[in-house]
Amino acid sequence: MLIGVFKSNQKIINGLVVLLAIVLWLPAFFSDPDLTGLFSTSIKWLDILLLISLISGQAIYLNFVVAEYRLVKGNSHLTSLFFILLNSCFLSFHEMNEIVIANTLVITAFHQFLRIYNSKNNYSIAFNAGFLIGLAGLIYFPALIYFVLLWLVLIYTTTPVWRDFIISLIGVSVPIIYLVVYQFVFGNLALLNLSDYLFQTFVIEWKNFTLYNQIFLSLLLVVLLFSFLSLFTAIGKSVVKTSKMLVAVFLMFVLGLGTLFLNQYDFLATFLVVSIPSAIIIANFFQNIERVWLAEILFSCLLISMVAGYFS
Repeated sequence: MLIGVFKSNQKIINGLVVLLAIVLWLPAFFSDPDLTGLFSTSIKWLDILLLISLISGQAIYLNFVVAEYRLVKGNSHLTSLFFILLNSCFLSFHEMNEIVIANTLVITAFHQFLRIYNSKNNYSIAFNAGFLIGLAGLIYFPALIYFVLLWLVLIYTTTPVWRDFIISLIGVSVPIIYLVVYQFVFGNLALLNLSDYLFQTFVIEWKNFTLYNQIFLSLLLVVLLFSFLSLFTAIGKSVVKTSKMLVAVFLMFVLGLGTLFLNQYDFLATFLVVSIPSAIIIANFFQNIERVWLAEILFSCLLISMVAGYFS
């Protein structure tokens, strides 16, 4: 039923996005979250409300970007549906963490990446995109890997000149330089250690997952495999502009997986990082499933196993 509802292009569905996030995050009010994080307010209910607001806003904004550039066939809200699902699927995610905050900046930067196509003046876009990635990197260092995506998009979707690369490099450097100068003036540069930014956010191993968690991940992996097949088909059939942007989404997923090497193989943290391109790729697959009943069954299996994992 939810797939049919979220396939609608009515703006009122944005309200359902927020409602769904609230429903899926209700268990967080009865859990015992870690309130010692850098971005935590140390108030349980306030942390949860902020997270719900952040994730709902990200889902709606990401769906807007997808609709604007027609990355998913038809003007639906499936991207926001799956983004909410991916960011709510484990109780470990129900606490304030730096990845969720950084994802807000990454989505905004991704919007800038797409604006590059056929743009006559890339300088301001390249700077803005680089600056946003630099800010995201200060919050969650592995997010800096998306700076590589910026250069790949410049090369693949336009005819760049050397100034595009230099200006984007200046953009990503500004927040980092600010941090160094701040530490030099008000702190201690000797305390600025790269290893402090390469840490695990979720210290959880596969054996710690319940049976329902494992079922959910297994189902999600199967859905992702079919989603990639659907994505490659869409790339081959789409017009040049859409095709190139879908390739950018695929590259975003691949580079996102590279954060595993920057976060001490914290696969749950990487899971959150790639939730942005994953939501688009999975939404594209479900949008193209001709048999609606099959799409509903697949989604229901994901949702039921996810919710069961909350209480197992």
